[in-house]
Amino acid sequence: MAQPLRHAKQTARSRQKYTELSKRPLYILAFLLPMIVYYEIALYIANKNIQIKAHDALIRFFERFDMPPTQGLFLGGVAIVTILAIKHIMSKDRWAVEPKVIVGMTVESILLTFPLLAFGSLLTIVAVATSPSVISGFGLSERIAVSLGAGIYEEFIFRWLLITGVHTLVCNVFKQSNVAGLSAGIIISAVTFAMYHDFPDFGTLGLGALLFFGFAGIYLSLIYVNRGFGIAAGTHAAYDLVVTILFARSEERRVGKECRSRWSPYHEKQKKKNKNEKRSTAE
Repeated sequence: MAQPLRHAKQTARSRQKYTELSKRPLYILAFLLPMIVYYEIALYIANKNIQIKAHDALIRFFERFDMPPTQGLFLGGVAIVTILAIKHIMSKDRWAVEPKVIVGMTVESILLTFPLLAFGSLLTIVAVATSPSVISGFGLSERIAVSLGAGIYEEFIFRWLLITGVHTLVCNVFKQSNVAGLSAGIIISAVTFAMYHDFPDFGTLGLGALLFFGFAGIYLSLIYVNRGFGIAAGTHAAYDLVVTILFARSEERRVGKECRSRWSPYHEKQKKKNKNEKRSTAE
């Protein structure tokens, strides 16, 4: 009887340790750094425009300080890395990372995509995050880059900066409770997140898409508040990877199959006949 009880306590302590470590700045940095590097390198060498609007907004911000766009290209990633490094230094924790925690963060991020996929399926707009028509010309590496970039920089702006800013304003300036500050931050974050996907051509998204983005904004905000920036960004990136690679490709195959099915052998013969008639007329 004592052995199972001891095992249960050890499991609870391990789970509590993982939950705590995965929210620490150094672990978030170790988890997100490969994604940041991949996106920034892909953005620099890509022949197509794979820049995320949130990343572009950060560059526009740095331009206000007379920073040329080419030099400010990597500053979004540098800013995230620098902030996390400074927070870790201020915490005075040791510079060591347990690999199993990073693996756990990856698995957790993947598992947390299922509610988003389920809700998207319910609204029959699973692939709304990135329309197949937009990414149809992208290769696999470019789709991966777009997904990682969206996960990192959209969460950085809409969750980390916006929720933190609103929470600070409500609690420190207006002297409201912590719950009021977080609630206001989550609502404002979700609304602006939905509007962001409808920008700059407002009214182009349907009601279903706006509902999805509003739900996604609330869901990712709750993940950010309870599990931290790393898991929120990882979940967002993992969802976009599923959408842009799996669902987008299946949609492209479906459309291509429909087009081929409409082009019957009769149409092919008729096309050749018309060509021959035109050639005879010309002669």
